[in-house]
Amino acid sequence: MRREVQHELIRRFRSLASARTTQLAAEPCVLPASEYSCRDQLQTERSVLLRGGTLVAALSGDIPNPGDAVAAHLDGVPIAVVRDDDGRARVYRNACPHRGAPVVTDRQQGLRRLTCPFHAWTFGLGGELQARPLAAGCFDGADVGCDLSELSADERHGFVLARLDGGPVDAPDYLGGVVDDLDSFGLASARHVETRSMVLPCNWKMVIDTFLEAYHVFSLHKSTIAPLYYSHPMLFDAFGAHCRLIGLRRTLDDIGEDESTWEFPPHATIHYVVFPNTIIVHQLDHFELWRVYPNGDDPSTSLVHTGVYAHDLSDGAVRRWKKNLDILLEVTTQEDFPVCGEMQRALDSGATDRVVFGRNELALTHFHEQVRGRLGLAPR
Repeated sequence: MRREVQHELIRRFRSLASARTTQLAAEPCVLPASEYSCRDQLQTERSVLLRGGTLVAALSGDIPNPGDAVAAHLDGVPIAVVRDDDGRARVYRNACPHRGAPVVTDRQQGLRRLTCPFHAWTFGLGGELQARPLAAGCFDGADVGCDLSELSADERHGFVLARLDGGPVDAPDYLGGVVDDLDSFGLASARHVETRSMVLPCNWKMVIDTFLEAYHVFSLHKSTIAPLYYSHPMLFDAFGAHCRLIGLRRTLDDIGEDESTWEFPPHATIHYVVFPNTIIVHQLDHFELWRVYPNGDDPSTSLVHTGVYAHDLSDGAVRRWKKNLDILLEVTTQEDFPVCGEMQRALDSGATDRVVFGRNELALTHFHEQVRGRLGLAPR
């Protein structure tokens, strides 16, 4: 994080803390319950935002070396992210053109080729068909391509971005200013440690919402992280459709008056939303990656993947990162997400017909304005 940015953030914090306030939106935002419970809106979101937009397919740290590959998905469509012999990140539909079996499973390293386990069709890392054992002449005349289906993709700043609809992907243009901090934190050189997945009983946007305000910390997390973090002030910045929301540690109280000694990141947990469905969290010495999708066609459930990435992958460090992931998921699954499930039931049942974001929840307003704008819905 550039030094001038660090100092500007600290000055903003001190000014807000002195005034006993936080950043405020111009007005509250009111959304209908259907924002979280309407099947028709979910289908539009999937069509426009997920299957018709640019998404994070992986991080560079998932495939650091040629021959590395990882199986993932984009809104349920299986993909394989592969680093080819020339070091280029490629994204394929993870489906053999013969019968649709996956050519990459989980995470693999040092591959020289991709092989379908069903009939051993073999493909180069560049996606080209190399061999069809025991099938000479058997597929002549079939009006289908035999290479892997490759998606539009681009890798920059530690992200591998892709699109399902074939539209062009320009990572620097898409990411914009959201990567300025992440470059300085070394995201591109961080390596994957572990990823865990879960299905949650709430809309996918409600999961994103959880990371876009610290207002709930003093109450919901009073026995866990509240002694470490402020509920306000919060610091918010928009970068086009993306944004940054900073949870401030109480250690900022002791930062002192000498600006030449100021360093901001040790005193904050920084959430970056890469629109529409990815969150990168900078945590002092490692990163969290949250990728959030609808769980099929049900607007009231979501599929969430949570990963940890770090620079130090020594045995002791990896044990520590995994323990951090244990603690992170313990707090969120025991405190945050059960409440999200209860809120979803209230919205689904008609117990409440709206959601209200206060002026102090401006990151939430920004995110939902971006969603509604892309869908062509009126602002709220």
